[in-house]
Amino acid sequence: MSAYYDLLEKPDIRQTGEQQPLYARFIPKGTIERKEFLNRVHLFTGISRSLLEGAMASFMDELRDCLADGWTVEFGELGYFTPSLNCRREVMEKKELRAASVTLRGLNFRLGKEFYKELNKKMRLERHPQSSSKSESSTPLLSVEQRFRLLDEYLQQEQPCINRAQYARLTGRSVKQAVTDLNLFIEDGLLIRCGAGKNVVYMKGMQK
Repeated sequence: MSAYYDLLEKPDIRQTGEQQPLYARFIPKGTIERKEFLNRVHLFTGISRSLLEGAMASFMDELRDCLADGWTVEFGELGYFTPSLNCRREVMEKKELRAASVTLRGLNFRLGKEFYKELNKKMRLERHPQSSSKSESSTPLLSVEQRFRLLDEYLQQEQPCINRAQYARLTGRSVKQAVTDLNLFIEDGLLIRCGAGKNVVYMKGMQK
């Protein structure tokens, strides 16, 4: 069994017009939902589904409570979970911001070394059979959630902002579709718009 990848051209951030190097992107075969995952563990271990269901609920409850109490949590060999925070408004001095203006943004995850080694050992990568011959984009059918995940990864790892053309290249959307997506993300509080006219860029906003 293999895991699929595709090779895509990096966005031309500096707008040089030159061909950009390729990068590898994981192409999921789908999503294994909670019920199917528990069934797989049940078939492999023989542990009853009800017991697995209860154990998973207990793990999640304890994980949530420990994180809420201010701890970083090591989740077995999988890795470490740590809360990430967000300020409701920009300030320059610490005294200008009170605790009520600091909110939970999400969770940071750091993969455990042993889990990484085992995963890397077992994973067999193969070019996706429906991969495009060109390096443009193989993801025109991505869901809006998948498109936002790509955008979120880009803003965290590449640049703090993105324009319409860059988003279109990143997700395989037309510029018109890109504007629709970006406006939707703004309405949901996920992005903010900065600048005007051709100089408009989009940055991460505060999640509702």
